Formats: sequence, structure tokens, C-alpha cells
Amino acid sequence: MLGLVKYAKGVGNVGIREVEKPVISQPNQVLLKLKACGVCATDLHVLHDTFRNWPPVVLGHEFSGQVVEVGSAVTDFKPGDRVVAEPKTIVCGKCDVCKQGKANLCVHRRAPGWGVNGGMTDYIAVPEHLLHRIPPGVPYDVAAMAEPMAITVHEVDERCGVNSSDIVVVVGAGPIGILSAFLAKSRGACLVIVTGMGRSGEMRFPAALKLGADMVIDVEKEDPTKRVMELSEGLGADLIIEASGAPDAIRRLPEMARIGGRITCIGLCQKDEAVIPWNTAMYKQLDIHFNFSSSYTSWDKALRLMGSTKMDLRNAISHHETIDNWEQVFNDIEEERAIKAMLIPEDEIAAYKK
Repeated sequence: MLGLVKYAKGVGNVGIREVEKPVISQPNQVLLKLKACGVCATDLHVLHDTFRNWPPVVLGHEFSGQVVEVGSAVTDFKPGDRVVAEPKTIVCGKCDVCKQGKANLCVHRRAPGWGVNGGMTDYIAVPEHLLHRIPPGVPYDVAAMAEPMAITVHEVDERCGVNSSDIVVVVGAGPIGILSAFLAKSRGACLVIVTGMGRSGEMRFPAALKLGADMVIDVEKEDPTKRVMELSEGLGADLIIEASGAPDAIRRLPEMARIGGRITCIGLCQKDEAVIPWNTAMYKQLDIHFNFSSSYTSWDKALRLMGSTKMDLRNAISHHETIDNWEQVFNDIEEERAIKAMLIPEDEIAAYKK
């Protein structure tokens, strides 16, 4: 079978290669026929060799599929089940954070797409305990967004919380920002504002407005802090969701927050440092939450939300392509001509091209 592979260390070194079809090698493993795989910024970082990777490795960690075979010890899944899988294939299980139930923070973790073979191919074998069922009515391409949705649930809902009276500002209009707006509105926030650069106006702002945002702010045309203060009657935002990783945006966060407000940080910066007005944050006694990846509990919550919403989450998907077109897809994402792109196996793509 063919897969999109990071075949050597260094910038680039990604291409379509013949890879072996996986087999069940452990009694707890499940073999999946892949149906969709989302392209994440991490995949682009692997391409540019700015994220750790162990080549040769098939890219992709946001995937959905159907069970085709199960190991002898598998008890909860059977062939035909529609599933998604957490990207925690290898963790040590012995370190302090693993013992706390925070396997997402294990320093020994290896995930599909960079540490072990991922979902940009036809089949993958995964441990049973990482699987979650896709709710009825949720199509495979939407289900493949379960991983970024679980991140959003964990880092916004579980770690920080959304209240029904909240004015929420989402900084950044990428896929995580759009899903954050969706989550905040689904949890009852009274006003959801998404900020972003002017180039978000063509695709990302319209998607955010369809998926929960009440309004958007182009930060190249107006001062977002001033606008948020106007909309909040001078109080500031109750909750700010930082989903951009942009130092200039991060610098504004404490000024935009109300006294006693909350900031939850999701976006990773290109460099390890970002300046914030420290004293402003102190005087306002802000609660600032730093986050990484997802929890086990966030997956079932994310899937239940995806299964029960009346909003069409396909509004967050801009591309359905096969791996043959991966270079154009990756380029569109880097140039912000995409929202969430899905790579679909060749034998499944016809259903998306009607």
C-alpha cells in the first residue's frame, strides 16, 4: 500500500512511498481500514523538521476508520465498528505523569505520524484501549476531527471552563480557534468573538461564524483590545482562548481580559519565548492555563458533542484530497487557503467529489 512518508531526517524528505500493510502483532491490537486523515500543523512541522520525528514514518495522527480485524485479547470492538484513536500509541506507563493519568505529557510518548506510522495511508494497527466509537450520524471526515476537538474540550472545558454568562474571545482563526468558538457557544457562552489576520477573511472567518462565533475581528483593520472593551462595556473578556501562537497576539491577552478573568493557552509559538505584560496579569489576578494535547475523558466528551450538535462541522473542512495531492494541500494550509484538510484513501474519495 502507499503512504505519505517522512523518509529521512532533515527539511523536506517527505513523499509517497510503498509501505507494508500492518498486521496484528499483539493480542490487544486492532487493525483499521482508514477512511479519513486530517492534516495538522504538526505534519507541516515534521515536513520542515521542526518537530521531533523518527523516520521512516507515515504521517498523520488525526484519523478515522473501520475495524477490519481484532487481536485475540480484544473484547470491546469487532469488525465493522466505526472508530477513532487517541495518538498515544507508545507511553512508558511508569513515569510520574503516566501514574497521574496524564499520558499525554509522558516524555517517552510516541504518536502516529511522527513516532510510529500514522494515518496517511490505507491501514493502521492500534491498541484497543486507544479506540473510541464514532457516534451514529457522524461521517468519517468529521470524525477525523475528533483529535483537535478533544484537545479543545480538554484545554477549554476541562482545564478552564466556560460559563453561560461568559464573553469569550478566541485569538486565532485556524482549525483549533474555530473549534474553540464552536465549543464555547455549545457550552452556552453569551458572546463569542474570534480574532485573526485579514487573510482569514476568505475562508476561516466565514467558517467561524457558521460554527458559533457571534462576530469576528480583523486585527489588521481594528484594535482588538479596544473593540473587546467596547463590546464588554469596558470590563474585558471573561475567557480568552489563545489559539494563534503569535507573540504579538499573546502580548495583548492580559489587557483584553477582565479583572479576575481566565486565559487558556493552546497555540504553540515558533520560538520558546513570548512577552506578556506581567504586572497587568498580576494586578488583574488572571488565571492562566497552559495546556498540551488531550485527556482520555476529553475524547468521549468531544465525540458526544460532535454527535449531538445541530451545527454542521463540515463547515470546518475545506479540502478532501488523496495523498497524490499532498503538496498542494500542505501549501494551501501554510498560505491559509485552507481550514481543515482531509486526506481520503483513493477508494473512498469518490463519495466526496460528487
